[in-house]
Amino acid sequence: SGEIVARDVSWEDFLANKNWEHVEWVDGWVVKMPGINERHDGLQEFFHFLLRFFLELSGVGGRVFRDPMLMKPFPHLPGRAPDIMVLFGDRLHLVGEKAVEGAADIVIEIVSPKGEKRDRIEKFREYEAAGVKEYWVIDYRFHDAEFYVLNIDGVFERAMLESNEVYRSPHLHHFGLSINILWREVLPNARETLAMVEAMLAAADTMPSVESVE
Repeated sequence: SGEIVARDVSWEDFLANKNWEHVEWVDGWVVKMPGINERHDGLQEFFHFLLRFFLELSGVGGRVFRDPMLMKPFPHLPGRAPDIMVLFGDRLHLVGEKAVEGAADIVIEIVSPKGEKRDRIEKFREYEAAGVKEYWVIDYRFHDAEFYVLNIDGVFERAMLESNEVYRSPHLHHFGLSINILWREVLPNARETLAMVEAMLAAADTMPSVESVE
């Protein structure tokens, strides 16, 4: 789905072309993505800061990328430009000049008005087939956030939120996101986001160990 800019283009030629902007590669087709609005951009920026700070302060390490960085997991799968993708520290060898040549650990797509089918069906199937560990689908229009985790059979299962509307990532120890923050009229700035991450890790430090509980 999307506006087709060119056909019969190899992946190599696609990467070499410097004139295409905000596009993805799907089976030889160059597909232009719809433009984004201020809210979409704000959510991208928030997630970028949130996950970057968490990776750095928690010691997990890694990189957080935004569109237009591409992800090309396998030769038979499209080259997509996720809104946000996260690679943990032990997988940074997959990062190339213009694309991640493999599956990211976490991918986030922010649903645009014309991107419902692409994000919820097409990319869902592709990211599942690629082996992405977590896929977050954020739809600010309807205050809807869905989180999918790859199970041992290679199938996405929807993760349940805690009763206080907090998502706990199984791959980011002590990470907890209150999804109500995403619907605020004014999203957290970098300073507030940093404080959120520090609070997550501080709370983890004060939790009793298994030994002390026993």
